[in-house]
Amino acid sequence: MNQLVRRPLLLSFLLSLPLWIIFNNYIVALIVGLLAGFLVSMCHSLWVINQQKNEQKRK
Repeated sequence: MNQLVRRPLLLSFLLSLPLWIIFNNYIVALIVGLLAGFLVSMCHSLWVINQQKNEQKRK
């Protein structure tokens, strides 16, 4: 999962497949998948940055 979060475009396409079934429209599923994929990727990046800052404060 960690490597998948580092590749937001791949994550978006993988999310778009089940969303296609839910929304019954691939264009809407692709847009929602892109938004969700990049949101998850940004949240992961912020979490990694905060972890590094916390480690530097401890030293």
